[in-house]
Amino acid sequence: AETRHIISTKEFAMMKRGIVIINTARGAVMDEAALVEALESGQVHSVGLDVYENEPEIHPGLLANPNVMLVPHMGTWTVETETKMEEWAISNVRMAIEEGKLRSIVPEQRDMQ
Repeated sequence: AETRHIISTKEFAMMKRGIVIINTARGAVMDEAALVEALESGQVHSVGLDVYENEPEIHPGLLANPNVMLVPHMGTWTVETETKMEEWAISNVRMAIEEGKLRSIVPEQRDMQ
């Protein structure tokens, strides 16, 4: 997939030293081995994750680091958010069936724009 590891060693090196990273998107977007190295070097000060590169496995270097907050993928666990997500998903399916297009495009689906 084209989004896999789009944040890795090179991208961490371009960031301001001591940054805080939050990833609630897709786990594999971030190279966890590179993230662990960036944490250990101080390039990344801390990180909060609710998605993981190889779920349900979590990189041991993340588990061992006290500057890492790991939670289950629960950022959307509110009635309001779940309702909006359901409405979005239904409209996305409807658009796919009726028009052959998607409202939510990721690189792997660009032919459905």
